[in-house]
Amino acid sequence: MNSTLIQCLIVLTVLAVLSGCASVKKIASGRGVLCAEDWVSYDGKSMPWKSWPVPAGVSPRGVVIAVHGLSGAKSDFWYLGEQLPLRGYTVYAYDLRGQGNDPVEAERGDITKATAWQRDLATFHTLVKRRHPKTPVFWYGESLGSLISLHTAADLLGNRSDPDGIILASPVAGLRVALSGFKRFLLETAAKLSPRSRYTLGELAGVDESKIKVTSQSTHGGQMAVTPHHVSAFSLRLLSTIGGMLDANTVSAHRLKMPVLFIASPNDVLSSADQIQALFAEIRSRDKKLLWYTRSYHLLLHDVQREEVVHDVTHWLDRQVEAIRR
Repeated sequence: MNSTLIQCLIVLTVLAVLSGCASVKKIASGRGVLCAEDWVSYDGKSMPWKSWPVPAGVSPRGVVIAVHGLSGAKSDFWYLGEQLPLRGYTVYAYDLRGQGNDPVEAERGDITKATAWQRDLATFHTLVKRRHPKTPVFWYGESLGSLISLHTAADLLGNRSDPDGIILASPVAGLRVALSGFKRFLLETAAKLSPRSRYTLGELAGVDESKIKVTSQSTHGGQMAVTPHHVSAFSLRLLSTIGGMLDANTVSAHRLKMPVLFIASPNDVLSSADQIQALFAEIRSRDKKLLWYTRSYHLLLHDVQREEVVHDVTHWLDRQVEAIRR
């Protein structure tokens, strides 16, 4: 493979391991079904989900739908699910299609287009709202989940089923290493010629996963070694799709009107503090807030400041719920 293309792929693969452009058309939620352990999305795709309810006999103040990143899973939100119900918020999470818990093994590490992720979230959101018709529903998107949440919320704009607010955790606002137009062209061309071709970090110029720091005390390589849902290789079209979503960040940010909370670390391996601040500035919502966690890294819920993160998230949710009830 051309060495220039390899360099291009390295950057986007790092993005994929840690965590078509988003449409500006309204995303239809479709007719799905929420079963005991699996749910059926708009196109008949079945995927696992999990919830952490509030204590028995307690009515939830709100509901939080959590969306994980690439090579992640619903179980990544165990700490959120452990803490938020004690504060009055039921938590839901589902496994993204094309990731390690996708029931179809051949589809793991691959995605046809970004709108598949978006329509999944919109459908799951509709199903959760049916269960909690009079309860505010918020989204918590982490890493790639932040991209999916951002673009889906923008495309649902004006719909009565919009989330009551979105939380973007470790938002992928850009890449610390910028891609030239020529490198991007090579990636997109390769994705069209061989969209399902897959590559690992080791194959792409020997990137050492043990040096990719995702918390203050761990690396990506160390965590993935004991993670059963780890996806080791990703398709070119998945990488290209993520690039398209990054390109559409500003457009989607301009369309948001619901409350938005950014929670981020200046030490994030993917996006720099300046890139995160720049994307935050593009948000048009009148109610927006950015919180920094300077002792943490990419995986905020698994790092040394996770108690602070949950405290701040709860405070923000309480404020939103109080405003809705006025």
